Amino acid sequence: MISIKSVRKKYDNDNDIKFKDYTFEPGKSYCILGPSGSGKSTLLNLIGGLISPTEGIININGTCLNCLSPKELDRYCFQNIGFIPQELKLFAEFTVEDNLRILEVEGKLAFSIDEVLSWVEMMDKRKSKIKNLSGGEKQRVAIARALIKSPKVMLCDEPTASLNTAKGIQIIELITKLHKEQDNTLLVVTHDDRLTGYFDNTLNIRDLLGGGHYV
Repeated sequence: MISIKSVRKKYDNDNDIKFKDYTFEPGKSYCILGPSGSGKSTLLNLIGGLISPTEGIININGTCLNCLSPKELDRYCFQNIGFIPQELKLFAEFTVEDNLRILEVEGKLAFSIDEVLSWVEMMDKRKSKIKNLSGGEKQRVAIARALIKSPKVMLCDEPTASLNTAKGIQIIELITKLHKEQDNTLLVVTHDDRLTGYFDNTLNIRDLLGGGHYV
């Protein structure tokens, strides 16, 4: 379960975003719709522990994220949260396999590289460098990287933004299929309302905003 309560994020550029109290149910999938700059990525980054709220509480399965020390937060997020950012942050000169193996530095992995690459149908590309992959293949590597830890929460920021319609639908079908198999809580933010049918719940970011000032 993910709950946000009285959460507000104030940026140095005077952007001030407030979110309504909301609870995301465990094991469910959520599509959060809204245009660029509407606060979708801020919400995901707060839940993912990448940024801290100015006010309020973010609770995941009984753990208050903003009550943890930086070291405790890093450990918790590594063990419990899989994040697929819009900028995938893969190492272009590394192979697919090495982009996954590097996570072993941070802690023990729940699944083997072979397992996760087979799930995303990338076994034949394991020795390929990231720079030689297509956009859809890079997304599959990012999904494998997120799943290898067996996260309780999966967060995806505009996972189809750089793909054509057909490839984008393939990626959403893959993400939602693996979400069901892993029984995690899935939050996907997107501007594409054609994807809503693949999720248990659809929310507009406007329904989650409690006011604020944007510039």
